[in-house]
Amino acid sequence: MQNKNKTPPKAHHARTVFASLFGTLAVFLILSSVISVWLNRTLTDTKTYVAVVGPLATKPDIQNFIAKKASEALAKNVPPQDAAVALLPPSALQQTPEQINAQLQPIVYSNVLKVISSPTFATIWTQANQTAHSSLVNQLNSDNDQLQLNLNPVIVAVTKQLSTTDLAPVAGEIEISPDMGQVNLQGTGISKAHSYYKLFKRSTIVIVVAALLSLAASIALSVHHLKTIRRILIATGVMLLLLAASIQAPSIIAIKLTDVETQKAMVVIMQSIFHNLQIASLIGGLGCIIVAIGTKVFEKLNRPSKT
Repeated sequence: MQNKNKTPPKAHHARTVFASLFGTLAVFLILSSVISVWLNRTLTDTKTYVAVVGPLATKPDIQNFIAKKASEALAKNVPPQDAAVALLPPSALQQTPEQINAQLQPIVYSNVLKVISSPTFATIWTQANQTAHSSLVNQLNSDNDQLQLNLNPVIVAVTKQLSTTDLAPVAGEIEISPDMGQVNLQGTGISKAHSYYKLFKRSTIVIVVAALLSLAASIALSVHHLKTIRRILIATGVMLLLLAASIQAPSIIAIKLTDVETQKAMVVIMQSIFHNLQIASLIGGLGCIIVAIGTKVFEKLNRPSKT
């Protein structure tokens, strides 16, 4: 005899379709929520942003970048002969310009690095990034598909500190052009940052609530609730792991640059800025997949044995 309470196949099919639609929407909204919260916690909060980029003052790639720019400024503004008179012994003045430059370069570079390795530079770096943060937020509000990191104030401050080193006789002649230390960033990562930032400003709370409601609707409409939860967990886990992997991809950020030192410095900065998002995505993705597998194992272990 047929069970009258049994749900018709067509009803099962309709529930499965709607559960799948809500499940897909939930995964997308969960991913959007993670990125939006990261933007709020890192890029739009000055204190957190400075805490993220502040420690970079001790990174060799950052120090080499600033040292190279400051050294270039000195070479551009101070004639080699004047620098040689101030920095080299009298006997060196009889040498060729190439020989003089070869002796000046290590002296200039070592003195610049002396400033950059001091505690004063850490303060300069932090203050410059606090000022730059408001500019960064303004750029995120714009429709431009790139961001500009302006490290010009750092270079200016470092050159002023050269008056405390052996370069004091020529330090006053150094002038820093406004565009020195400015780097344009673009790429898929920047475009997404713009999009999600605007999305965050308008409706982050709405997105989080919508994600929870979509998740609840998907589970409620599904025929097999636990199986639906597992599928959503696995899909969310995979998407989060892909997000974590994409942050490491070279194409995530394209840098308009002219030298290797700038490339290395910008990579270090962008990796630090995106680091929290990458870690959160990695932990969240692995957590979702582990929970999904764990529920499956638990279900099998507790399944009544057939007798």
